[in-house]
Amino acid sequence: MIRTNNKEVINRLSKNSFKYNKGRNKFAIVSIILTTLLFTAFFTIQMSMVKTTEYNTMRMVGTTYHGGFEDLTTKEYEKIKDNKLIKEKAILIHIGLAENKELVKRQTEINYADKNFIENGFYKPYKGTIPKDKDEILVDDITLDTLQIPKKVNQKITLQYFIDDKEYNTEFKISGIYKGDKVSRSSLLYLSKEFVDSELKGVDQEKSKKTDSGIGLISLQVNFSNSLFIQKKLDKVITQSGFKLDEIRTGVNWAYSSTNIEDEPQSLYGIVGFLGIIMISGYLMIYNIFYISIVKDIKFYGLLKTIGTTKKQINKIIKKQAIKLSIIGIPLGLATGYFIGVVLTPFVVGQTTMEYTKTSTSPIIFIGAIVFSLITVLISIYKPSKIASKVSPIESVRYSGVSQNTIKKIKKSSKGAKIKNMALSNVFRNKKKAFVVISSLSLSIILLNTAYTVVSGFDMDKYLSGLIGTDFTVGDTSFYRWNYGLQDYSKVLNEDTCKEIEGLKGVDEVDKIYYKSVEAPLTDKMKKNLEIKKRSLKGDNKKYIDIALTEKKSFTGCYGIDEGICSLLERFITKGKIDIEKFKSGNYIILHDDCEIGNWIDAGEKIIIPFENGKSKEYEVMAIVKNLPLYLYKGYAFTIEINGYLPVDEFKNISKDESVMTAMFNVDKNHVNDVKAFLNNKIKTNPTLDYRMKLTYENEFNDMVNTYKMIGYGLSFIVGVIGILNFVNVIISNIISRQKEIAMLRSVGMTEKQLKNMVVLEGIFYALATIFMVLIIGIPITYKLVDLTAGVMDCFSYKFTMIPIMICSSILLLISCTIPKFAIKYVNKNNIVESLREAE
Repeated sequence: MIRTNNKEVINRLSKNSFKYNKGRNKFAIVSIILTTLLFTAFFTIQMSMVKTTEYNTMRMVGTTYHGGFEDLTTKEYEKIKDNKLIKEKAILIHIGLAENKELVKRQTEINYADKNFIENGFYKPYKGTIPKDKDEILVDDITLDTLQIPKKVNQKITLQYFIDDKEYNTEFKISGIYKGDKVSRSSLLYLSKEFVDSELKGVDQEKSKKTDSGIGLISLQVNFSNSLFIQKKLDKVITQSGFKLDEIRTGVNWAYSSTNIEDEPQSLYGIVGFLGIIMISGYLMIYNIFYISIVKDIKFYGLLKTIGTTKKQINKIIKKQAIKLSIIGIPLGLATGYFIGVVLTPFVVGQTTMEYTKTSTSPIIFIGAIVFSLITVLISIYKPSKIASKVSPIESVRYSGVSQNTIKKIKKSSKGAKIKNMALSNVFRNKKKAFVVISSLSLSIILLNTAYTVVSGFDMDKYLSGLIGTDFTVGDTSFYRWNYGLQDYSKVLNEDTCKEIEGLKGVDEVDKIYYKSVEAPLTDKMKKNLEIKKRSLKGDNKKYIDIALTEKKSFTGCYGIDEGICSLLERFITKGKIDIEKFKSGNYIILHDDCEIGNWIDAGEKIIIPFENGKSKEYEVMAIVKNLPLYLYKGYAFTIEINGYLPVDEFKNISKDESVMTAMFNVDKNHVNDVKAFLNNKIKTNPTLDYRMKLTYENEFNDMVNTYKMIGYGLSFIVGVIGILNFVNVIISNIISRQKEIAMLRSVGMTEKQLKNMVVLEGIFYALATIFMVLIIGIPITYKLVDLTAGVMDCFSYKFTMIPIMICSSILLLISCTIPKFAIKYVNKNNIVESLREAE
């Protein structure tokens, strides 16, 4: 066989075919742009969210290091620090907590850190230097603002702190100031190495380790060669240094995505699903465009076969055209998609608790979008290319895209051919093409219906019920930091302040919650319940039950509540029922099931509560509540404890302290700003007071809903555009490719009106088939997608809706009636003889 260099001929054929199919090219380029746009926008948002999450988490954790070894003694540190796996290291030594009253709203730690830790942990001073002398300190600007100290170096700052139970009030000189971060859990102040050597030299490190005080212990932060399998590397360092794994406490910097993927591989399912939707949408469009183009030009490929063109060469001709279209469409899709992704990222980040937004410019965005777009294009052209390469010269003359293997049925009618029957036959003469078009249109409607169902299902009442029960809540700072009762801030909020609030315009009534911790004796029934509970537990939980049984008492949190709080508790009842009149009698208690071992006291059982005066009283459990929102209790739980709510009058028998844990009240909307101003003025004179307001959470809810609308409706719109373009392309191409058939119908007497009615009915049948598919298959799919997307959200309630389907159906029927009329004009512009000749 003589081999010939026909590469140039193949290129010329591909080029000429490309020029000839201008209409196809326009549709194909638009579809490739839209497909690439979706991929790029998706990758941009995903990569930006990864970058944003990493950055915000690093700021929250306070370091960029991969992980660390915590609470090390000097001996342990010396054994670990030079391990070969460790590439970079830094140290931190805990000194204490600043106990200044002004700093109560934000935990403020006093530490020593070396230069590496400070420079890799967002603490690099923008003014001054790292402390060197014993009396020097590096502070953040948040602490300076709180203490009302000017942001200047060499200023004096006095700190109150404890070292080994000894109180200190020490004045330091500010050597440097760094930018504080509200995202971080606390403010960190740094002293010098000289201070540590002088003031901590007598600290017993072993004692600090046993008591968990952390004072004088070393935190060794490390970087490895990469951020993969950090925990395994930390464990390996421990064993290589001669320790057991349970002897050294470690911590992984959870900012690194590799850690999250290891722990939660299911997070990839959503990404894969979204990419699948985009690929299917693009495939349906591009496949149909090339399929129609191939059927239309099938005689051209048949002629190429007669002059010896091979299957491989025809595949090359089609593939080259697809690649040329991709070269035009993909860059435009990349640019548009990246722009949309950058615009949407802040909205997505805004629905999280993250403070900072970072937009990614990672090459992965563009490489991923290009690869997925090209894969979609190449998969889409595979079947049409196969048809063109396999058709024989003889078959190509009569090829119409309809399978020739089916047995033709002769349709008999005594009343002649019916226009509607002809239209229905035309739609489903090529079942594969009809399925592609109907699937493409159905997908966009299903996505829109899903987005609308999710958005309309968001319930503000549900959302707010987990965050706030009234227009305002007031409490001391420790209550909003979920450690009320662990620190002594008595009388921060008292009855006098509550009466002041109650006297404000627009405020009807203030409902209060008091709190007091006591130790309740165990009854015989309670002991029996604990014994039963112990059988199913292991480890520390079992140990704590043994301690309680030995001591015959349990830690008990008693809450005193006003009557208005009962209506808030009723939403969370799991057993029993709240009878207000019985409850007010003072003989009943409402239990909160929140301890780690689970509920161990049932409704109807008795509890004995001791009073401050030495007396005690037995109460019957009226009801049990569970999963209470944080605004209704102290915010933390122990392994084994009893938490119960009593009427406020009864509570005052237990404790004479008038301190109020939190107070709640509603405000007339016209006086909200006045109440807010009053509380802000109160906080100026009493910095340990704090408050929350419903309006803030309502705005957060609306922002979240708007983001879901923007992303959900935006995706649905783009997929809908793809579906409509596909539909329009099919209708127009279908009519143009049937010129001979239409001319023959006209030659046997079909009028222009009948012809228009037939093609309009074809469009309507496509629309009706789509609506049918959406109703039968789409609604169950919508329910499943909604459940996966929003079903786990506490603020979501599923509501069945048909509104998007009805709107889309109307639009689809309108397009079905309009587009065919314009397409038929193209066919009817020639007379019958010319049309028959042109078709030949």
